Amino acid sequence: MRVSQITVFDIDRALSEIPVSRTYIYTRQVWHNAFVKACRYGIAVQNPLDLCEHVRYTKKRGKALTIAEQEAFFKRLECSRAKWLMLFYIYTGVRRTEALTLEWQDVDESENLILIKGTKTADSYRHILLTDDVKAILDGQRKQTERERGSRYESKRPERVFDYSPCYISQAFKKLCPAHKLHDLRHTFITRCAESGVNVTVCQQLVGHSTPQLTLGIYTHVMDDFKRAEALKFCINPRFK
Repeated sequence: MRVSQITVFDIDRALSEIPVSRTYIYTRQVWHNAFVKACRYGIAVQNPLDLCEHVRYTKKRGKALTIAEQEAFFKRLECSRAKWLMLFYIYTGVRRTEALTLEWQDVDESENLILIKGTKTADSYRHILLTDDVKAILDGQRKQTERERGSRYESKRPERVFDYSPCYISQAFKKLCPAHKLHDLRHTFITRCAESGVNVTVCQQLVGHSTPQLTLGIYTHVMDDFKRAEALKFCINPRFK
């Protein structure tokens, strides 16, 4: 349809065919911005999105793996080609794309730092620590890559640490951990930080959150559970417990 001919009824009908989800929100935003530009250029008289009912979408909160789920996940990883990448996610809390765009030149072993070239927020571009655990993970991936290069497999991007496609990794994770999303490994890292007593501001900087409130939301939830478990230990007469 020509932009000038699209009415609010056309928009309403099209939106009604999309389940309320992130896709719905993104679609609405794209269309709204397109009509803003169309009105600016005189192609459309009014933005029909301004007249459509706005449906609120509440983003589902991530769910960290429990300790039992984490142990079971680690066992299943032993037979997975994506083992080292999955471990990298859970030991660093980086986003999916941040790990997949990581290059060997970003790993500074002399300073024990890794450059994460995040693009989601201003704080996404950051350095994280190259701990002994993470160093072992990268060594494992390097050896695996060398073995694969000795076979028929040839890396399309040899400078990349983890040469996988985003879709492959998401599908591989779903087979390994059907009850969770890949992003939950990031949530698990933040949760383990809270449980280990890592300062919330330090954790915020490690994961590249734009505000402390995003990290604090997870910390508060974890600490509430911890306080509840501790409070249940109360006994009016500990000597007879």
